Amino acid sequence: MISKKQSFNETFQKNIYFLNRGRDALAIILKILNLNQKQGILLPSYIGWSPNEGSGVFDPIETDNIYYSFYKLNRDLSPDKEDFIRKIKDKKIKAVMIIHYFGFPQSDFLCLLKICKHHNKVVIEDCAHVLFGSSGLGSYGEYSFYSLHKFLPMDEGAILQINDNLSYRDKIWDNISRENLLTLSKFDINKICRVRRENYEYLRTKIPTIDNVKPFYGYLCSDVVPLNFPILVKDRDNAYKALLEKGIETVSLYHTLIPQITKKEFPNSHWISNYILNLPIHEGITKKDIDVMVKVLKEIVDD
Repeated sequence: MISKKQSFNETFQKNIYFLNRGRDALAIILKILNLNQKQGILLPSYIGWSPNEGSGVFDPIETDNIYYSFYKLNRDLSPDKEDFIRKIKDKKIKAVMIIHYFGFPQSDFLCLLKICKHHNKVVIEDCAHVLFGSSGLGSYGEYSFYSLHKFLPMDEGAILQINDNLSYRDKIWDNISRENLLTLSKFDINKICRVRRENYEYLRTKIPTIDNVKPFYGYLCSDVVPLNFPILVKDRDNAYKALLEKGIETVSLYHTLIPQITKKEFPNSHWISNYILNLPIHEGITKKDIDVMVKVLKEIVDD
C-alpha cells in the first residue's frame, strides 16, 4: 500500500535531546558510558568554577566519583600533544573530552580525534560555547552537548547529541520548558550567526589600536560563530571592574579554575586565567557600541 501520509521513521529523526542544562547532558553521557573509578575520563586543563554555578563540566564527574586526569595546554589553549599522548595511554581512561572554547574549534582538533581513534577512546565534544547548528562541531565525537542559553535569551536550555550507540534512543527523554523551546524555534539562527561574525571581525580590526591588549584568536574560519571576543589584557581585574563601572559587561572565562587544576602542574592554564577577558559581540550589539567599548578599554589600559 502506498499511503498518502508519511509514518514515523526513526531513520529521518535527529538523535538529539532537549534538556535544561549542559551539565545534565554530560551526566547522561557519563552514565551511558558507565564511567567510574576503573574507567574514567581525560579532560583539558582549563575548566572554570564559580561560587554561584560551580563547574558545569567537572561537577558531574566529581558527583559520580569518576576517575579523571587532565592533559596540559599551551598558552593559546592548544593541546600539549606529548602530554596528551602520554596520558591517553592510561588504561583507566575510557573517554576523552575536547572543549571548543569560546565557539572556536579546539586547536589541532582533527589530530586529537585521530589519536583518540588510534587508542580506541570515546570522544565527548563539549560544545557549550558553540551555537547549535552553526557548524559541524559536535558531529565528530561519539557524543556532544550544547548550552542554548549562552547564545539565546533563555534562562536555561541545552542539547544532547548522540552520534553513536543509538540503542539509548528510547532511554532518554526530553526535558525542557515549552517557553525555551519556542524561543529556540522562533529565532533566526542564520541571522544571529551573521551578526556575531560581523561584530567579531569589526572588533578584531579595532583591538590592535589598544596597547597592552592582544586578541586571543585572529581571523574567523568560515563556519565559526564566536560566543564572544576573548582578549588577553594586562591587569585584567582592573579592566573588568573599570568596564563594568562604565556600563560595559564582560566576563572572564575562566578567571577561577577548579582547584584540581593546580598552578604548579598546569602553569599555562593559570597564566591564561590571569589575563583572559571576554568582550561581548552578540547580535544585540552595534558597531557604535563596539566603538564605545574600544574607546573605554583604551582609556583604561593606557592609564
